[in-house]
Amino acid sequence: MMTELITDKKEIDKIIEEKIKGKKLIFTKYYDMSIAEKGIEHEKVLEIFPQFDKVYEIEKETLKRGDIGFELFYRLSNNTYFSIATIPQDSKVLVIHAVEYKRSLERRFKRR
Repeated sequence: MMTELITDKKEIDKIIEEKIKGKKLIFTKYYDMSIAEKGIEHEKVLEIFPQFDKVYEIEKETLKRGDIGFELFYRLSNNTYFSIATIPQDSKVLVIHAVEYKRSLERRFKRR
């Protein structure tokens, strides 16, 4: 699987505008299991998702079946980050998982 890290704000905004914004969100079974395991409220994900101004990085990945996935990384506060993994498809966006991080993600991104 190929992964590309996108940090340029203009490119991030373009991806959000063209692929994600204004489309119908479809929450997958995996998403439901994933947030239940992590103790994340669905309402919290719905609240964070449209705050695109807080997205500071996107991981673009070619997935197993050839789909292109975009994981949006939100900086919510000094030490709270959130990621929401999506697969845009025509007029809808599949939401695969959401993760809340209570630590800096610098190390995660440095290895690339």
